[in-house]
Amino acid sequence: MNHQENPNSEQEQITAVEDVPAAEGNAGTLTAIRSKLTGKKLVILGIIVVVVIAVAFAFLHKSKFEKVRSECVQIAGMVTGSGDYFTIDTYPDSYENMDDTLKALLLPDIQENALKAIQYANKELGFNDSVYSKMMKTTALMGRQSEETDKYKVSWTYHPDNGLEVTYEKK
Repeated sequence: MNHQENPNSEQEQITAVEDVPAAEGNAGTLTAIRSKLTGKKLVILGIIVVVVIAVAFAFLHKSKFEKVRSECVQIAGMVTGSGDYFTIDTYPDSYENMDDTLKALLLPDIQENALKAIQYANKELGFNDSVYSKMMKTTALMGRQSEETDKYKVSWTYHPDNGLEVTYEKK
């Protein structure tokens, strides 16, 4: 068989090379050729696997900030914002036009869950306990307050009619 005239596939070429009787000194050469082809395939396959894993990790992996936001949604039931910031509100705007009786029934649970979410976010994002204490002592006259860590910023404001509104941001 002439290998240059009929290069059908790599497997046929390898088989054809194996069929050629080896001279005494050529046995090691044939094994090296076979091993080299297999080695190249393994290297290419390995590179492909690493690239696929890296891409999947990049798309599927949530940052710590995203994980905290997701957990706050579970705790508080409602969080606004996305991407580089999110806000937890103890008196969501959607409650402003609600019937007073219904509001009186629902609001205490909403407020309690929002405060739990704020405590959770503060802890997970590296804010010490004094930040929550400051939040609870903020008055409407104090305006917007803020604290920062190396990676995150939290700011909050309070108004008796609108409750506590806390915003977390990535730096």
